[in-house]
Amino acid sequence: MRDAPPGGVERRRRSDRADLPAGVERRRQRAVDSLGLSAPVRQQRDDRFDRITRLAARVFDASWSSITVLDGDQAWFPSAQGFDIPLMPRQDTFCSRTTHNARLTVVPDASLDPDFAGLPAVVNDGIRFYAGVPLTDQLGNVVGVFCVYDHAPRTMPGTDLETLEDLAAWAQSELVGSSEMLRAGTVQKAMLPAAPIHRDDWHVDGICLPALAVGGDLFDFAVTNGVVHIGLGDVMGKGTGAALVGAGVRAAVRSTHPEVVGGADLGSTTYRVARTLQEDLNRGESFVTLFQCAIDVADGTLRYVDAGAGLCVVVRTDGSVERLQSSDRPIGILPEDTWTEHRDHLAPGDRMLIFSDGLLDLLADQVEWWHEVGRLVAAHEEPSGLLLAVRELATEQVSLDDVTAVAVYRRSEGDR
Repeated sequence: MRDAPPGGVERRRRSDRADLPAGVERRRQRAVDSLGLSAPVRQQRDDRFDRITRLAARVFDASWSSITVLDGDQAWFPSAQGFDIPLMPRQDTFCSRTTHNARLTVVPDASLDPDFAGLPAVVNDGIRFYAGVPLTDQLGNVVGVFCVYDHAPRTMPGTDLETLEDLAAWAQSELVGSSEMLRAGTVQKAMLPAAPIHRDDWHVDGICLPALAVGGDLFDFAVTNGVVHIGLGDVMGKGTGAALVGAGVRAAVRSTHPEVVGGADLGSTTYRVARTLQEDLNRGESFVTLFQCAIDVADGTLRYVDAGAGLCVVVRTDGSVERLQSSDRPIGILPEDTWTEHRDHLAPGDRMLIFSDGLLDLLADQVEWWHEVGRLVAAHEEPSGLLLAVRELATEQVSLDDVTAVAVYRRSEGDR
C-alpha cells in the first residue's frame, strides 16, 4: 500500500480563479452550463448522486462527502453528506483548488497548510482532511469535483485512492452522462407535434412516454389541405440507439407528407420509406413497426398502412370495437417486402387509438387486449382524458418499455 506523497498534494492561493487563463475558465464555465442543471434543479437532491456520496462516506468513514460544482463565483452541491449548505462562495472551497489544477488533490491536515488553513470549513467546522478528484467532460473540462472530508488529520493509502477514483468515475458518468441524456430527451420531445389538432369535428392528440430518458417510439401528425396524416412507429429496442433510428424514421415518414395529402398510395410511400431506411436498419440489426394513415376531414375516409404493428383500435358510436390491421411485415425484415394500403371510414362519434406495444404490457388481458383498450377509449370523452389515463397506467404499472399513443376523435352532432 502507498500513501499519497507530499508532492501529490496540490496547493494554491485563494486567488485561484483569477489565476486561471481566461479562455480555460470560459470553456470550463460553458461546460458547466451545458450540464443543464439550472437553479431550480440545484435545490433538489438526486438519488443517483446521493448513493455515491453515501457510499463514499461509509467506505472512508469520512465526516463529509460531496459532489461539488463551481458555477461562476459560487459553489453548489448536487449531492452532499454530513452538511447542508446549498451555496457558498467559490473561493471558500477546497474544490476550487482541485478544479484549478485538474488533478487529484489530497490535503492530510488543512490546519497546517497555509493555502487551506483559512477556509471556513477549517476555521469554523474543524475540517482537517480533504481528498478531491476532478470530474471532467469528454473534452477534459472540469465540471465538478468528487470529494471526501474528515475532522481528523489522516492519510489515504494507495488502495483507498484507487477506490476514491473509482467512485469519482461513477459520479462523473452520472453527472456528465445524465446531462447528455437529459438534453437528448429534450430534443426528442421537441420533435413531437407542438400542439393537438382541432379541425372542424376532429380532435387528434398524442403522447410518448420513453422507458428511459429517450426511446425508440415516435409519432407525428399534421393536417394539410383537409387531410390529417398520422404516423406512429416503434423501433426494436429502447434507449439511445433506438432513438437515433427513430429520428430517421420520423424524418423519412414526414418527407412523404406532401404526397400523402395529395392522395398518393400509402403502400407506395411506405415502400419508399423502407428503402430509405433499409441500409441503416441492416447495419443496426434492427427493424421498425409502423402504422400510418391519412384521414379526409370532410367525409371521414380513412386510408392506412400497417407495417407489422397491428395495434389500432376503432370504437364505433354503437360501442363496438374493431381492429385495423394487416398481414404486412415490419420495415427492415426483408428488402423485397411491399406494403398495401387499406381503406376504412370514421363516422361522426367514432374514436380511434393507435399505440405501441409498450401499452400491451400494462393490460390485464394481453390475449384479447382490444376489448380492454376499447373500454379505455369509450370511457373518455376527450383525447386528453384518454391520454392522461394511459400516462397514469404507465406510472402505476411501472412500464419497462416505451409507451406511445395517438388518439383520433370525430365528434358527433350531439357532442358539438
